[in-house]
Amino acid sequence: MTLESNNIDHILNGNLATYDPYDLWATRFGLWLKRLYYRYGKITTPIVAPVTVLDTYAPQLARRLLRPKEYPIVRALAVLTALNLYELNSDDKYLEQSRDSVAWLMKNRCPGYHGACWGLNIPWMTKTGFLSASTPFITNTPYCVEALLKYADLTNDQQVRAVALSSLDFMENDLKVLLDGQDKLALSYGPGYESRIVINANSYAMMMYAMLAERMKEKRELLLDKATRIFNYIKSRQNSDGSWYYYDDKSRGNFIDCFHSCFILKNLIKYGRYSGVDVSPLVTKGLAYILDNLVDSKHFLARRFSISANPSLVKFDLYDQAELLNVLCMTDNKSAAVRLHDSILKNFYIPRKGTFGYQIDVFGRLNKMTYLRWAVMPMVYALSAYYRFMDDRNTAEQVA
Repeated sequence: MTLESNNIDHILNGNLATYDPYDLWATRFGLWLKRLYYRYGKITTPIVAPVTVLDTYAPQLARRLLRPKEYPIVRALAVLTALNLYELNSDDKYLEQSRDSVAWLMKNRCPGYHGACWGLNIPWMTKTGFLSASTPFITNTPYCVEALLKYADLTNDQQVRAVALSSLDFMENDLKVLLDGQDKLALSYGPGYESRIVINANSYAMMMYAMLAERMKEKRELLLDKATRIFNYIKSRQNSDGSWYYYDDKSRGNFIDCFHSCFILKNLIKYGRYSGVDVSPLVTKGLAYILDNLVDSKHFLARRFSISANPSLVKFDLYDQAELLNVLCMTDNKSAAVRLHDSILKNFYIPRKGTFGYQIDVFGRLNKMTYLRWAVMPMVYALSAYYRFMDDRNTAEQVA
């Protein structure tokens, strides 16, 4: 099976409100359950497990009293996807599609912070505490900034560009410094002091500083210095086998998974492009770890974890496939990218719906719920990057 851009662009149209795997966990009851689990651990399994099973095997029933929501990352990825397709096909309809989501992002910034920033748009219970729906994160903001800057570049919209660049004020004034050494720097996930440093979150901060340095020539040296210090931190935390843990500690609940590992790799690659620093040793080693330890050789699909904190019924998740496909394109791994692309379409794509399922469980059952945030829109974006990558590779091979 082969998909082309006209098989995915319908997903970018109109209302992008969506149900989400975390719908139940964002309710008062769900937040209470998560807090209970994080506090007392596996002893709470008899209370938590039935909700997980209900959400997995009767997801539509579980959402009858809930409404779809908008998510900033969905809008941002919709913009980036549409603009990838515009650059590939030169069809103005993609500019129109991106314009709607740009307007949404401009209107729906998190209020009360120093610069433009965005979060999940749902209440969030973490291992370190509760965060409101309006809390911005360094893991969400970069997608929105990238989307606005790319749109501004193509349309010369100065207002959009100014809002995007104001995100520096958020980074400088609202994120907290958790580690500050002579050559290393690590920041918080959101606008609060945290007891645990999240490594992939710092890869986003590294990339953001480098990206903004490229745009703000008068501050370039200062911003690149911060980006480089975070790079040094991330480099120092790479394990000897090429992996990174989620948290920079050995406390309970730490893990290594595919898509967070891919976040680090793609942000390293972007940092290298903006800064001129050679990141290839880290990226090569990190990707080798993923391919050797997180890819199922029979199906050629990425597994969720190599080291897991909790038991799970999930065998394959769409988010892992999307992020790995993107990284394979970014690292010019054509044969692996083609193989993964074909396996994704075989195992996750639902032709009659024109979209993708969510997860495959240990029994081989595909959950066919369409969750744009997790991870249909990341997959659609990865496919747009794949189309561009394959177009560039085919052109280069014809010239050669």
